Amino acid sequence: MMPGRVLLGLVLAVHPLHSTHTELREERGGGITLTVRAFTDDLHAAVRAAEGSTGDSALARYVRRSLRLTGAGGQAVSLEWRAARAEGNVTYLSLTGLLPGGLRGARVQQVMLMERFSDQVNVVQVRTPGGATSLLFLPGQGPKALP
Repeated sequence: MMPGRVLLGLVLAVHPLHSTHTELREERGGGITLTVRAFTDDLHAAVRAAEGSTGDSALARYVRRSLRLTGAGGQAVSLEWRAARAEGNVTYLSLTGLLPGGLRGARVQQVMLMERFSDQVNVVQVRTPGGATSLLFLPGQGPKALP
């Protein structure tokens, strides 16, 4: 094994990856679907610390505080909880909302788990009928405009 690979393996073993991936999809008629993928142990620790439990209601409150979407006029999009589904060491969270006029001019902020990890990285992949783009969120960053 090459020395660089050994060092990389040691760094990864000592310093775990802290990230989430969110898919934000614009549907016909102004419907919005969000799917968040997070490491289950990190997510449950954060929700338990913030809410005292990790049931669906606690997960929904945590996600709504951490993941915000506003329309072009600044109005907050109400996100309706759909489900949480665990697969291996990852949990998928699903929410929906309605944003008449679609995502054009909207803003998103994704700060999940940033209160726990200074190296947290959250990716938001935005899919609209016009194409797809990705936004990267690091600790301390505010909302970002959608293309």
